[in-house]
Amino acid sequence: METPKEYYYTYYSYEEWGRGYIGSRGCECLPDEDIKYLGSFKDKTFNPTQKIILEIYGTREQALEAEVILHDFYDVANNPHFANKAKQTSTKFYYIPPFDEASKRGKINGLNHKQNKTGVCGRSKEKIVEDARNAGIVGGKKTYELGIGIHAITPEQKSENSKKAYANGLEKMSKEEKSEVSKKGGNKTYELGVGVHSLTKEEKSEVSKKGGNKVKELGLGVCGLTPEQRRVIVKKTNSQRWECCETGYVSTAAGVVTYQKARGIDTSKNNRRRIA
Repeated sequence: METPKEYYYTYYSYEEWGRGYIGSRGCECLPDEDIKYLGSFKDKTFNPTQKIILEIYGTREQALEAEVILHDFYDVANNPHFANKAKQTSTKFYYIPPFDEASKRGKINGLNHKQNKTGVCGRSKEKIVEDARNAGIVGGKKTYELGIGIHAITPEQKSENSKKAYANGLEKMSKEEKSEVSKKGGNKTYELGVGVHSLTKEEKSEVSKKGGNKVKELGLGVCGLTPEQRRVIVKKTNSQRWECCETGYVSTAAGVVTYQKARGIDTSKNNRRRIA
């Protein structure tokens, strides 16, 4: 018995004065005779009455490739004229689900990863931190090398951006809120061993030296002050009196911290107060 010949084609079905749908199809009759088939659309509000055969191909793969090109060209997944909710790829559909559906799928996939110990859930906290750190180092070197991102911004722009960020964030927070945010961030970086806490004692020293040299070179911070201005600041600082909240010891801020360190007392800001 002779095997029926199969034809493959791309088509455009449409509503008269309405929306359209682009697809590909395989049939055992001539494409022009395949008049009842108007598409595999899922949109129940789409009611096509006409169909145009765009092109006929020798294989299913050729028809699919043509469909991919047409879908990309007309952006059928986003173009409101089309009833397609998905873009055809060479082997499967690329579907853009609604937010609620995507969120639900994400939660299910996350739980599956957690139960099966796959994906990120299959790695230890240490491995995740290590990978993140390495990715940050590689990414930082690459952006520096290409002169993009923060490395494409002038010092003046960085300063301006910092001012804007402060005005939109920290400036609106109370002193207590700033302290709480700072504390949480510090504890997290310490816990994960990232940022400054990922450096050895020698590396910290090297970073500090480079930073100090840069500040001196640019004439910033204390290096931008005259000797007279420095003396005024030192005198003002030394005139302040601070008290250890646990023992009542009174000295300068630095003196109280030194006293607390020597006795194993908590040296956080909350454990000392300014009294004069």
